[in-house]
Amino acid sequence: MPDTRQASVPAAPPGYSAPRLFADCAVLGLTAWGGFMALLAQAQQRFVQRRGWIAEKDFLDLIALVAMLPGPQAVNALAVMGHRLGGWLGFAAALAGIVLPSFVILVALWAGYALLAGHPALLRAFIVGVLPPLAMILLQTAWNQSKKATPAPRDKALAAAAAVALLALPFWSASILVLAAGGLASRLFWPAPPPAPAPSSPPMAPSRILLCLAPAALAVFQLVPSLLPQDTIARLALAFGGIATTLFGGALVMVPLLEGLIVDRLGWLDHAGFTAGLAASQLTPGPIVGIATFTGMQIAGLAGALAATIGVYTPTAVIAVGVDGAADRLRGQRGFQHAMIGVRCAVVGLIAGAAAMLWWKLPLAAQPLACALLTAAAALLVLRWRQPPYVSIPVGVALAALLPG
Repeated sequence: MPDTRQASVPAAPPGYSAPRLFADCAVLGLTAWGGFMALLAQAQQRFVQRRGWIAEKDFLDLIALVAMLPGPQAVNALAVMGHRLGGWLGFAAALAGIVLPSFVILVALWAGYALLAGHPALLRAFIVGVLPPLAMILLQTAWNQSKKATPAPRDKALAAAAAVALLALPFWSASILVLAAGGLASRLFWPAPPPAPAPSSPPMAPSRILLCLAPAALAVFQLVPSLLPQDTIARLALAFGGIATTLFGGALVMVPLLEGLIVDRLGWLDHAGFTAGLAASQLTPGPIVGIATFTGMQIAGLAGALAATIGVYTPTAVIAVGVDGAADRLRGQRGFQHAMIGVRCAVVGLIAGAAAMLWWKLPLAAQPLACALLTAAAALLVLRWRQPPYVSIPVGVALAALLPG
């Protein structure tokens, strides 16, 4: 049976149009708080149950597909769905719809952060106040992912080793080395996964392979940043494209990758600016890799924000479209799946290590009591009471402003 999902001009379901898809995705981008799974859950309700544009099994297969690929998973899933519904026009409608709301909100948040530069006391309270909630959000994410990604004691040990390695290694590219080491460890010492069923999809056409390889080549700019061009706009787009194509395991893995590249290596932001951008990305609904938008705005205004946003979202969405229809072949690659066991363990460790790195930026020596109170409040808000970022982060800032400095 031919794989109709690979058709270049798919048959649109009743009621579908690119403007309607754009509007639906924009609504999700404005309302989908809680990370990529919350966004996907709302997308499933809207497009499967309400619109009937995609079958539930196909949507679940989409989620399984993007989980094996680099980049922000929810955005990639919606982009592939858009391509299935309406070709490249549907791809553009879905991608623009889900990204545009957070882009606009992040530009506004950047403007607010820029205004704080004239008020040093408020700026300091903001930077200190957001650190504990951000650290707890990352810690909670690591814990949630560990339940599935690290079921065995050896998996937990590998995750712990990844966290320690991130904190101990002085290299800006430590995150990439940790991910690679995790994949190598599982290949060498973990039992191989059972063989997958024989693939039912046809082999990928050369055009599909090229569609995957062309954007994947951007990874060279993450591995060798000295190859980035001097033009600021192109530099932003290619740098964030390179980061996205080496990102496995969800958007929060980007925290150490981004900080290493844009703070330590490229010097685009200082640590305070990076923390502000991370907080801004957590305060927006929809996709949570919006720190790319914040960074681009800081470096080159609206043009830079647009370039960075396109760079961080588009290449991996194109890769997902290229792989679409051949997911069972990817699952059938035992070597790849064997390595991904260790990569997933390392992802958990990297997120936990990033939480520790954020918390360590607090003025622990100068204000130990204030830092302890802020940390305790953040732990209650995020871990105990399960408050979302748009509650926990403002409360953290308000407490930091009230505590003696």
